[in-house]
Amino acid sequence: MSIIGQKYVGLVLFSVGCLVAVIQATSPCEILNQASAICTGRNLTKVPEDLPTNLTSLDLSDNSVDATDRENNRRLQAFRNLVFLNLSNNHMPTLTPETFMNLKKLKVMDLSHCKIDLVHPKAFNGLLSLKILMLNNNRIKDLATQFLSDGQDLSMLNLANNKLTTVTNQLLEKLERIREVRLQGNSWVCDCNLYPLQKWLMPRLDLAEDIQCVSPPELQGKDLLNLDLSSCPGKSERFLRFANSNMSNSTVTVVTNQTSGAPQTEGGKEWYYLVGVLVIAIAFSALIAIGAKFKLFHKYLTSYSHQLLPEHDAISQDHDTFSANMPRSNEMENIRERTTYPHGLDEDDGYIEDNYIQTEVKAEDEPDIHVSI
Repeated sequence: MSIIGQKYVGLVLFSVGCLVAVIQATSPCEILNQASAICTGRNLTKVPEDLPTNLTSLDLSDNSVDATDRENNRRLQAFRNLVFLNLSNNHMPTLTPETFMNLKKLKVMDLSHCKIDLVHPKAFNGLLSLKILMLNNNRIKDLATQFLSDGQDLSMLNLANNKLTTVTNQLLEKLERIREVRLQGNSWVCDCNLYPLQKWLMPRLDLAEDIQCVSPPELQGKDLLNLDLSSCPGKSERFLRFANSNMSNSTVTVVTNQTSGAPQTEGGKEWYYLVGVLVIAIAFSALIAIGAKFKLFHKYLTSYSHQLLPEHDAISQDHDTFSANMPRSNEMENIRERTTYPHGLDEDDGYIEDNYIQTEVKAEDEPDIHVSI
């Protein structure tokens, strides 16, 4: 190649390089493979218009973009294939229902450090693919139960460093299905309204770290798990059943709450003990009664072990016995001949029975037998 040709090629390459440099210098975002755009730290107040609509990843962090602005919202809705969206360190005080409604493929969204004060109950409706939601380091004071829809399947929710003072039982039930929930650094008011949260955290010690009271003043800086809120009146029985089912492996030790004068009681179990004592007393009485009845029954059987024969059997038996022991007629004559009686005395009317005959049973056809001695 001649020298002129080499110079020409070098000039062309130099011109292309300068053109690329100029384009990159004037473009607010860096686009990678037509699928990812990085627009971080460009002092943007609007979402760039020249971005490809088929983006799957968009980073607009560290700008001054308000996603709730009508124009910005319209531009965001155009990115229907987004999977990752980073809007951290921007300014959006209120999250409205229509802000993210068309981003149905979104899986990761970072809204940390956005000075959010209010989250509409339907702000995240429709985001059924969402897995990670970061709302940490904002000014959120309250969250409605509906801000998470039943169809969502989050694996991580970061609510750390906000202004939350308490959470409801219904919201805790929805948080139950989320594997990781960050709640540190909020403005927790450690009174009886926070008891459900304490019960919810007990089997989740990895999530309970550094959750401390901000008020009342005497409890400021105390760990929530180190307080005894179990004696609070009016606790939700429905939540207690829900929370106690998750405490089988908990080994947390709680200390007495300095602000509560009510002692711990087991009043809810007193009727169990009463029923137990009553059942034992009844069973013991039944055993005594059975023992007494058994002894009387045994005595009754013993006293009637020998019974009289029927009437006709007794008569026949006595008659046979009497007949067998009576002397024959010729023997009776000999006895009469050999026997002499003193003069003037009649024969004795007495008699000797050879066998016992019951006085109440006597045969009518038997003659009385008298033997004189």
